[in-house]
Amino acid sequence: MLDILRESPVESGGLTIWFDRSPDIFLMPVLKSEYFDCVGFFRGEELVGFAMLLYFEAFVNSKPEIVTYFCNMYIKKEFRGKGFYYRASDFLFRETYKNAKLGYTIIMKGNRAAESYIGRTHPRFPSLPFSKIISYLEVKNILITFRKKESRDYIIRQAQKTDIDTIVDLLQKEFSKRLFAPVINRQKFDKGLADRPEFDISNYYLAEKGNEIVGVCAAWDTNSIRQNRILKYSRPMKWTRIMYSLIAALFRLPGLPRKGDPFKDVTITEYAVKDRNPEIMKALLRRINNDFRIKGYNIIIFGSCSNDPLLRSAKSFYHRTVASNIVLASTEKSFIEEDLLNKNLPYVDMMTL
Repeated sequence: MLDILRESPVESGGLTIWFDRSPDIFLMPVLKSEYFDCVGFFRGEELVGFAMLLYFEAFVNSKPEIVTYFCNMYIKKEFRGKGFYYRASDFLFRETYKNAKLGYTIIMKGNRAAESYIGRTHPRFPSLPFSKIISYLEVKNILITFRKKESRDYIIRQAQKTDIDTIVDLLQKEFSKRLFAPVINRQKFDKGLADRPEFDISNYYLAEKGNEIVGVCAAWDTNSIRQNRILKYSRPMKWTRIMYSLIAALFRLPGLPRKGDPFKDVTITEYAVKDRNPEIMKALLRRINNDFRIKGYNIIIFGSCSNDPLLRSAKSFYHRTVASNIVLASTEKSFIEEDLLNKNLPYVDMMTL
């Protein structure tokens, strides 16, 4: 499965990137889901592709229910276009865990093969879910360069265990308003702290104003479950890397990875700020930039749906945006054709991409 991943790189901005999931491709599903299915595509005894369907408890119209996330569909190049998605539909969707009816998937814009399946049904495969695009995901890959001037309006600090109840309260208020945001409580929070590798309470950053905590986010180096490796630099990007390396050596900046090496990146997850104020999020990102700059990191990964005002917090950083479709999927046609859902701010956990 890891070899198939290597044969399925993504090209973006002059880079060819391999989303490596070493050492354990199943660790993310275990951390993220209550239950998951994995289907393999075979030619004889040879595995030529696979896909996963994750189940987890999330908010739908501000109420908890089990939803699905279709992810990690990779097929060897020479076997693409063979209808594996159709043939997998009976295995994955005919009978769902706890009768889950609703879910989503993420498809990068420009992936024409995958985009062609959106909204498509097939009479021979009645278990195929109905689908449509409901929003767009914008992932801001923020390049860590120089030290950023930190906010005078907000005190930013790392969390302590005495802050947990406040963090949970902030996240509950944020998540309960967003489609597909995970249900969170103190028990789930404590389990996340215990289960995630190389993660503890200090990964959470808090923003304070006066005596009030007005923002929170987690900054996590997910290298233990995924690495974004460079397979190839385009010719222009090779020169960019050389020039950047010279500047980095002069100003003691983190260098860009060599071919085959991963970016040293930190992912922003589990965030909430008062009144969706981008200035609070910007203050958090500036502190994280400065802390991880010292540690030699290259990239901060921060993302949300395209209509989220918090994305404006990335404007003061040099960043590249990668856009994807957020695709609603359901075994019931009414969720697609009728306005049954509050789809204003669909939530996508950056850890799962």
